[in-house]
Amino acid sequence: MCSAASPSAACCSGVRSLNSRASSAADRQATCNCLKSMTGRLGGGVSMANAANIPGKCGVSVGVPISPTVDCTKIN
Repeated sequence: MCSAASPSAACCSGVRSLNSRASSAADRQATCNCLKSMTGRLGGGVSMANAANIPGKCGVSVGVPISPTVDCTKIN
């Protein structure tokens, strides 16, 4: 996962690419489920606050909360 302190250009490019591909509610829900699954697998090795701040530091509004407890069915 990218570092939230200073995301690299490659990290931000990945965030922008993922965001541009999630154009429908179904896409955003699938993205949400993927991110939720990933955060669960990475467990304590990931600062959720840092992970949640990466899109903003890259200048991207993803519209999908980065959290292991988010209800992805409520993403529009």
